[in-house]
Amino acid sequence: MMEALAYQVLLAVRHARFALLSGVTTLRDAGERGYVDLFVRRGIEEGIIPGPRLLVAGPGFLQSCGRLWFMGREAGGHTEVRKTVRKQLKAGIDFIRIFVSGAGAAFSAEKAVPGSSREEIEAAVYEARAAGRNIGVQTHGGDAATWAIEAGVDAVEHGCFLTEEQLLMMRECGTWLVVTSGIQRAIRDCAGNSAFMREKAGAAYANYLSVVRRAVELGINLAVGNDTNHGCIAEEIAFLERAGMERRAALLAATLGGASLCGIEEEIGTLDIGKEADLIAFERDPLTAAPRELVPAWVIRSGKVMKNPVGVCS
Repeated sequence: MMEALAYQVLLAVRHARFALLSGVTTLRDAGERGYVDLFVRRGIEEGIIPGPRLLVAGPGFLQSCGRLWFMGREAGGHTEVRKTVRKQLKAGIDFIRIFVSGAGAAFSAEKAVPGSSREEIEAAVYEARAAGRNIGVQTHGGDAATWAIEAGVDAVEHGCFLTEEQLLMMRECGTWLVVTSGIQRAIRDCAGNSAFMREKAGAAYANYLSVVRRAVELGINLAVGNDTNHGCIAEEIAFLERAGMERRAALLAATLGGASLCGIEEEIGTLDIGKEADLIAFERDPLTAAPRELVPAWVIRSGKVMKNPVGVCS
């Protein structure tokens, strides 16, 4: 995240191709430095590089001097937040992304301390709604999560420490939970990370199962995310099953769920006449196969074969 932007572009090109071949035909990119995501989106749309259909947020924004200052845009106070949202819209983003509380990559122990005020969150939601855009917030819990849900955000992303009260609010408000268990597991298990980071991510992962299990019980809208754990959708499906979801419901969260959150369920997410011809096919029945076997042999995006059993990517 702190590499030079030119190098980040190279990584983004590699990750976009990897995501596509893993079976991700549409990807909602929730924040990149320097509008890298907009340029990658353009490259994919113009056929310069292979990749999923991209919905992008540009640099997510956060409180002035906030914990993730190195990867987003800083904005303090409701007036500056409103200006920042408008600048994002002018740049051509598809949806708004705010970092409202701590994260696994933040240099502090506490993940639930607010990184945005209630007024700042409400201002961002107002501007997003006025422009007809969705808005998602990065939060693991705490007061900022409550303020975001009450303000009417579309999605809470991560949510490892959401409380019963917050989950009930999400059900009432129709707020989506984007489940991203794999990134916490990946940070915890990476030997190159500091002991502090690994312990922090491990605590989040340990608590996450109970949060998602309760979300499943309450019937909260769930979508599958990866964060930087690129292309590991099968890991998230396995996690949802551990949380009490049946395989069919978990597969729907990874397909129709994501499309519905993005507001494009009329275009993708199910196999219906008139929709984009996005298909993936497996050697085994995905309803009964082990999660490790959920690697598609075929990937077709908008009717174009991107991967087949021979491994061809056109």
